[in-house]
Amino acid sequence: MTFVFIGLGVAAAAAAAFFGLRLLRERLRAEAEGRASRIAADAESRAQTRLKEADLEVEEWRSTAEARFESQTRQKREEQQRLEERLKEQERNVARKLQLLDQRHQELDEREAKLKEREDRASSLEKEAHSLIQERRQKLERVAGLTARDARRELLREVEGEARQETSSLIRRIEEETLAEAGSRARRIVAEAIQRLPASDLVDGVITVVKLPSDDMKGRIIGREGRNIRALEMATGVDVIVDETPQSIVLSSFDPFRRAVAQMAIERLIEDGRIHPARIEEMVARARSEVAESLDALGESAAFELGITGLPHRLQRLLGKLKYRMVLGYNLLDHSVEVARLASQMAMLLGLHPEVVMRAGLLHEIGQVEESRADTHPILVSADLAGKFNEDPRVVQAILALHATGAEPSVDAALLKVAEKAILARPGEKDTSLQGFMERMRSLEAIASSFHGVTRAFAMRSGKEVRVLVEADAVSDGDVVTLSKEITSRIQKEVEYPGAVRISVIRETRAVDYAT
Repeated sequence: MTFVFIGLGVAAAAAAAFFGLRLLRERLRAEAEGRASRIAADAESRAQTRLKEADLEVEEWRSTAEARFESQTRQKREEQQRLEERLKEQERNVARKLQLLDQRHQELDEREAKLKEREDRASSLEKEAHSLIQERRQKLERVAGLTARDARRELLREVEGEARQETSSLIRRIEEETLAEAGSRARRIVAEAIQRLPASDLVDGVITVVKLPSDDMKGRIIGREGRNIRALEMATGVDVIVDETPQSIVLSSFDPFRRAVAQMAIERLIEDGRIHPARIEEMVARARSEVAESLDALGESAAFELGITGLPHRLQRLLGKLKYRMVLGYNLLDHSVEVARLASQMAMLLGLHPEVVMRAGLLHEIGQVEESRADTHPILVSADLAGKFNEDPRVVQAILALHATGAEPSVDAALLKVAEKAILARPGEKDTSLQGFMERMRSLEAIASSFHGVTRAFAMRSGKEVRVLVEADAVSDGDVVTLSKEITSRIQKEVEYPGAVRISVIRETRAVDYAT
């Protein structure tokens, strides 16, 4: 019985579970169908909304397209009306021109008729004149007792003499007028070309002002007991002047290259902040190398300023050297650029091509800085260098013509000569006193450098002192005194100078080693 009741219980539980599952499935199915109907209704609602939006978009696009079409149609209609009005105006113009042509044609017909009448009258008059001339000639022959041929020969002889005399006087007058006109035109061309040049002062001085961030920097540049400023002067050969001028110091030297090196070194020291003798020597050596490396860029920049390209590297470097060379007080690179500009302006005013005189004007001074020129004239050296680097033969000829014994003169050479003289003749262009001062400084340094064992010689304090640095291995302490006296003796014999010149011979021994 127990098993029966258990079986019945299990069967009842199974039946209950079956009916429960069936009810659950029916309910899930009903829920799924409801959810599906809601989704379908929602989708249908969105579809209806999208259809309405699409209809609105289509309507909006259609209205926009109609408005655009109407606008385009209106514009084309207006353009067509303008074209029709223009055509009507052209037709009226053509009608007026045709009317004028008809009138002119009638006038020409009338003139032609009058000319025909005059021609007939002239022909009859010519015949009458011819008969009268024949009759007069016969009467003259009877009266003079000469034939027409003899009379013609005599008349031609007299006319020829008068014509020769008039021709010679006319030629002389034309020559005088031509010379006067040529001189006036040449002066006008030169004046106009000079007016087109930018006004600039080419005279360079012997000082450079270095700006300081503050006056406190002056004390650091001077250093303890002046050791920093002494190190600067020893390394650069430039007088460093520290005065009461606010936030600036002055570098004085006749050599622009040394001033450029000293200026760059001081600016680098100010940026670095470490100012002591060892750092000064390091910065001066670096600045000297950088200034030497910038020569190519200076030459290329000067050529580019004139629109000249393709210069060889050697010629660019020589042009860069001109930046640090002064003659008669003016900077040679600036002078060469000004001469090239003036010569090219005059060539353009004459209707010539300016390229030849421009290149010749830029290169005509490079012989001044060629180290291997010996005693050859700088102009000849410049022409030789231009020829070696395949410059146009006309450029070489124009440069040679600047020399008294140069090439045959040409138009380019004449323009270059005039430009050179005009630039040098400007007020303030030449400073002979400054040139004499520079030559005296170079002579002092050349004499000191010619002695054995001398590494460097600097003329300083405006020529009042010559500072000579010697090699410690080549010159002993005892030889220093003898060397200073020998230099003094030669300077007294060979150089004219006002006042006294102090000769300072410096021998320095340094020992450098590295701990590793």
